[in-house]
Amino acid sequence: MSTLQTRGRPLALCLWLAGCGSLGHRADVTAGGAGADCEGVPGPPAPAHALLRVGCDGELLPGRATWSVEGAVVTLEFGAQPAGAGWPTGADLVRTWPPLGEPPWLGHRVSGVEVEGDRLRVEFVEGADDPARLFADLRLSGVGVAPVPGDARDAIDSGGAGAEVVTYHDASIEYARSLGRIVRPLAFDRLYAAVFARRGDAARDRRLAEEVARDWVGWGVAGARRPTTLRWASLEERCGGAGHAATSGARSGPRAAISHPAGDPAARQLAERLVSAGMRGGAQADAMTGLTGSEGRLTVRAADGERPVHEPGDVAAVVVVHAGPGHPCSLHAELLRLAAAWGAGAGTSEPGVLLFGEAATFLVAGVAGGARREPAAAARPAGGDPEETVP
Repeated sequence: MSTLQTRGRPLALCLWLAGCGSLGHRADVTAGGAGADCEGVPGPPAPAHALLRVGCDGELLPGRATWSVEGAVVTLEFGAQPAGAGWPTGADLVRTWPPLGEPPWLGHRVSGVEVEGDRLRVEFVEGADDPARLFADLRLSGVGVAPVPGDARDAIDSGGAGAEVVTYHDASIEYARSLGRIVRPLAFDRLYAAVFARRGDAARDRRLAEEVARDWVGWGVAGARRPTTLRWASLEERCGGAGHAATSGARSGPRAAISHPAGDPAARQLAERLVSAGMRGGAQADAMTGLTGSEGRLTVRAADGERPVHEPGDVAAVVVVHAGPGHPCSLHAELLRLAAAWGAGAGTSEPGVLLFGEAATFLVAGVAGGARREPAAAARPAGGDPEETVP
């Protein structure tokens, strides 16, 4: 038996996010289920490699493992693995896990992990709420999910017999459906938020976030997006700490801009919705002025890299974090890190953070026998996505 112990060695980030020990989990009730058959579509549950799964109504289900809970200890037991899968179990699986002081562990306060063959015993600090739900997080599966970056329509066309494609891309999801391919939502696993130059009025900002999120969700394909029920102020209250200082107000120079990750259409659309909100006048425009420090018309800017970089003129950044079923303090820590990367310490005010909504990955099933179906001419427009315009 091998043991990985953390007793006597506090998890620094979790202690820094004071009070995040037994505050419950963030239920991941998916529109397609993280593995359940929510659309009446026959076939195996997906993602098949998840340790545990979350069903259509938020219930926890067996995946590659079954689980039991006794006190503060969760025991995972692995059954027979599919032939040729090569999925790690036991000690091999534990070696793939992120450090216990990093997301998605933050907030759960794990005190030790014991490995007995293919059985894992994970001990949590007493009082943890539904700790087994943590193991539905795909980052703990030991098998990476690799969505096709950007436009996945070529990958959908070129797949061989049984080849599956995982994508976030709206046009690719619609394209696969137009071919009659089985398309399953895997999980809502991306949370979209915006980091602003400063804080505004809490009630007004909340209304802005709700209105922008509603527009943004309607912009995606059916079932691909949903608004979040989380609020930044609630995460701060539950997980402790007001975060880092950030730049205050718009910088001089180029036109004030909201940046977004390059190659992420959903992030670009959200940035465009925020620009549009600032143009509408009334409460939405007032909220944007309070958050950005800019009264002029904003523009959007595509930014390379996973961490947002604060260029001259930037007044906000759309950011994306993992939105699995883990503890809210993990989510809080990830957002704080992105806020810090965007410009923490450059001024004296605290960043304003608004949470908007979540996007789902979709699995496009392979074609039996490798047969390919040619789409109708109108099903696949030439080129990439049309550029959205800001109303």
